[in-house]
Amino acid sequence: MSISIDLSNQVALVTGGTRGIGQSIVEHMLAAGARVAFCAPEADECASCEQDFRQRLGLTQDRVMGLAADLTDRDSLSRLVQAVYARWGRIDSLVCNAADFGAASAIGDVDCDRYASLLQANVIGNFHLCQLVLPGMVDAGSGSVVLMTSIVGYTTMPTNIPYSSSKAAIASMARSMAAEYADKGVRVNCLSPGLIRTHSSRDIWTDEALARSYISQRVPMQRIGEPPEIAVVCAFLCSPLASYITAATIPVDGGRLGVGQAAGSAAQIAKASAGSGGLQERKP
Repeated sequence: MSISIDLSNQVALVTGGTRGIGQSIVEHMLAAGARVAFCAPEADECASCEQDFRQRLGLTQDRVMGLAADLTDRDSLSRLVQAVYARWGRIDSLVCNAADFGAASAIGDVDCDRYASLLQANVIGNFHLCQLVLPGMVDAGSGSVVLMTSIVGYTTMPTNIPYSSSKAAIASMARSMAAEYADKGVRVNCLSPGLIRTHSSRDIWTDEALARSYISQRVPMQRIGEPPEIAVVCAFLCSPLASYITAATIPVDGGRLGVGQAAGSAAQIAKASAGSGGLQERKP
């Protein structure tokens, strides 16, 4: 028996779908048979990506739609959802991928107005989008929401507290939503990426020495993740294969969260133990 991700006859809405993880999610969901609407702030970028998807994947115009939307503007989000309903009549899967990353800053230098703006986009914007989409899923008796959090929401990111705290808030929000809608046929889950080769993490992976240090100390699998490795898990969560999964957070991080933030690889741990005489029985 072969098992494949089948999203045929589904309509999906993906935020931040023009680059990085979001773009890969759109591609994987289209490949699985879904009709996909995606958004980004710039209309020209959305139109260009929509054309690229159709040409590269050989899609009809009815399969993919790019729309401009701003997570900090509730009217913009309302127009986004209305446009998808006008085109396809429903939304079966919502993927809240877009986020404001902010900028690295010491605590004392954080601008509180900028902090509030980031929370507006990453937390309140995603919350409002769920408010707009969830009633239709309840009426249909089925649906899947996937919110993108991050391992920094569970570990630490002292150089960017606004971003890491927003990701922690998203994880909590998802669990509460899942509890409210679990008996209504709607599933709500989180994906928690580690270091993935995207634009937002370029300062790490474009610096060879920094990347080597980061990976050796924090990623047990000893490599950087790639956007498709997130996208395939997202498509799975939106598919019938995940029909009994809700309120879950799935880390896709090369083992960092499970093994420990600075645990390193098994080989490094063994080497360190050997260098110190190994693990010895403590004698009284």
